[in-house]
Amino acid sequence: MTGVLRQSGAAVAAAVLLGSVPDGPATVSAQLRRLDAQALVATYAAGRFDEALAAVPRATRDQVADLRRQLAIVTGPKGEESPAPPPGPVVAAAAFALELERRLAERDMWDARDEKDCAARCVLEWACALLRAREAGDEAERLWMLSATALAGGVRDWSFLHTPLTIPTERTIEQGHADHAWARWPAESRLRLARAIAIASRYAITNEMDTPREGVRTGPLVSGMLIIGPPGTAPLVERRRQSLLDYAAAQFAALIDDSAVGPEAQARLGYLHFRSGQYEQTLASARAAAAASKDPDVRYLAMFLAGQAEQALGNLASAQTWYQRALEARPDSQSASLGLASLLYVRGDANRAYDLIDATRTRRNDDDDPWRMFQYGDFARLPGLIAELRKRVTP
Repeated sequence: MTGVLRQSGAAVAAAVLLGSVPDGPATVSAQLRRLDAQALVATYAAGRFDEALAAVPRATRDQVADLRRQLAIVTGPKGEESPAPPPGPVVAAAAFALELERRLAERDMWDARDEKDCAARCVLEWACALLRAREAGDEAERLWMLSATALAGGVRDWSFLHTPLTIPTERTIEQGHADHAWARWPAESRLRLARAIAIASRYAITNEMDTPREGVRTGPLVSGMLIIGPPGTAPLVERRRQSLLDYAAAQFAALIDDSAVGPEAQARLGYLHFRSGQYEQTLASARAAAAASKDPDVRYLAMFLAGQAEQALGNLASAQTWYQRALEARPDSQSASLGLASLLYVRGDANRAYDLIDATRTRRNDDDDPWRMFQYGDFARLPGLIAELRKRVTP
């Protein structure tokens, strides 16, 4: 930076007009004209991660489009486009691309401005291809695959992870990032779970529920699975809907015995039951998941879901017990605190209800509550995955 800033203003202006910028940090180059992919990756590979990414929040859409093309696309003399070679060490280039797209997603720039531009999918697929082109994978690649999967879940781009999301036929070619990663890492259970979450994504909805009443089974005020069509088509459409639901449920059922992700798969299976109004099945799955898991977040999810199921069945005392158990697994968490507080308030215990809400507000005011993150796949794991990936970038 010093070498650039010491030059006269006239020299810098001339360099910009001539289309060249003196050697220096990529952030200065970005402010003057463009983001230099090679310089950025070199900075990132040197372990100066935040410096390499510092210009991204201020980058214009033109700069972003240009940077993505530098990373992922080379245009030949005849106009043909092909994947660009890495601008630096493969792992560093792939990791930089991942962190770049994470920050651009926060700016609502996951998709390209123009259909001819390279978007996040394009860049991540390029980085994935770089890693997979090596003879053997390593821990850095495994972490990258999991991180890219988590990022796609965060923006709910499920078809990037797997297509088709419907039942495949004999001619169907199943593909997507989760499939590519799973082929490379067949023992990685979280990739299999990510594929299942993608297939079940059509049911990742939130229905408004009727006010719970003791002893009264409640249901959604507006079903998230309405059947709309010409007269006489309802039975056919209903069978199709049920077959899709069964197919999604089977993806989780196949993972229940997996020691790594089985309890979470069981909880997600219970969620499918819940969304289709099968509250007894929800309760059975949630209880099994809570008993099997040692992960506080998964146990919290399962217990909260059990509370929701009991509440929908009209068993308010049992629902209150499950919310309390969820808060024992993960104290002061928002969703269970709100669920429990609402039941206490209905029963006339306003003071305790207030204390619960106040505790979650003051003690977990910036918490990523697992229930609130439930519909975003592994996105809550992304910061930890990137932190581990960075350790593999520098020698």
